[in-house]
Amino acid sequence: MKKILTLLFICIIININAATDWKLVKDKQGITVYSLQKPNHKLKHFKGHYHINKNAETILAALQDTSACSQWVHNCISSELVGVTNVRIRTYHTIIKSSLWLKDRDFYLQSNVSYDPQEKLFVISLLSKPEYGKETKDNVRVQQVEMIWSLKYLAEEKTLVTYQIYIDPKLPIKAINHKMIQDSIFETLVGLRNIVQKPIYANKKYTKAELKLLVED
Repeated sequence: MKKILTLLFICIIININAATDWKLVKDKQGITVYSLQKPNHKLKHFKGHYHINKNAETILAALQDTSACSQWVHNCISSELVGVTNVRIRTYHTIIKSSLWLKDRDFYLQSNVSYDPQEKLFVISLLSKPEYGKETKDNVRVQQVEMIWSLKYLAEEKTLVTYQIYIDPKLPIKAINHKMIQDSIFETLVGLRNIVQKPIYANKKYTKAELKLLVED
């Protein structure tokens, strides 16, 4: 099981470099964004990656700070931790500002954090749980969301961040959905790059015992 994270990371890198599969759609400020239309999926998958001059633990601390969502996640109105299963598994409720005149979107995500000590790799996978909470008249519940964050150690203060997402925001035109997702990945990575500079995250260090709890059996 411990090899699963390593294989996942290798697959991410292979896919990024496979021009026949993934199409480069944006390359700006050191951030590259790719898209891929997979069979049996209504919309495209998107991924972006970027080298951040911070250690992975600092970045993970920022990713798990739900109170800061609106400060760096593109169009995030709020994010709230609503359930903790164990040290690795948490559930979040997030509200995203919608485009144009449409209602805002909301979704529940279950997050699973794992660590591979050999590769020095954190993987945060998030999967939608649309039935977790009641829908409200103010928001449109997004049913399909799949996200993967990977934080790969490169050097003492350098981490390769990869962010992959499949989401159906339920906007009326496919091209609008794709433009929104593409912009969201880019702007979110820009926001992450900025927020990890805050001193509040700089001192986060996991002990060996804490990291062991995140290792796959």
